[in-house]
Amino acid sequence: CGRRCIEDLFNDFRDGRKLLELLECLMGQKIAKEKGSTRVHALNNVNKALQILQRNNVDLVNIGSSDIVDGNHKLTLGLIWNIILHWQVKDVMKNIMAGLQQTNSEKILLSWVRQSTRNYPQVNVINFTSSWSDGLAFNALLHSHRSSVILKTLQRKRI
Repeated sequence: CGRRCIEDLFNDFRDGRKLLELLECLMGQKIAKEKGSTRVHALNNVNKALQILQRNNVDLVNIGSSDIVDGNHKLTLGLIWNIILHWQVKDVMKNIMAGLQQTNSEKILLSWVRQSTRNYPQVNVINFTSSWSDGLAFNALLHSHRSSVILKTLQRKRI
């Protein structure tokens, strides 16, 4: 959106301004930010971002404004992952799986994987744990979308 770059995710989101700028880009609307530089201003900015995310049904389990302001790596990464999941993965999955009546992102993603690997009889994806343990599901998924990557890898292994 023509905004400043993120150089350090954990520090750059601490005052909430860049987090709100990210949401502005994703939502296509201007969001007012507090301009002060105290902890209170940062907490207010991050709280505003979290409220916007909640209104947009982004899953924020156990993520609070103080976690982001304090630079908690695990929860900041969790927040970013949930934003990515909501605005990128879920939208892509909705386009791919338009006929599904699913609302759970994991179920949508699992359905997409099943559809992508249906032409591989040795692959039966039923979950995101044991179904991936032998590597067949991963390779089938990769092959179904980028078969040339698998072929190049196999050719390099033979050399």
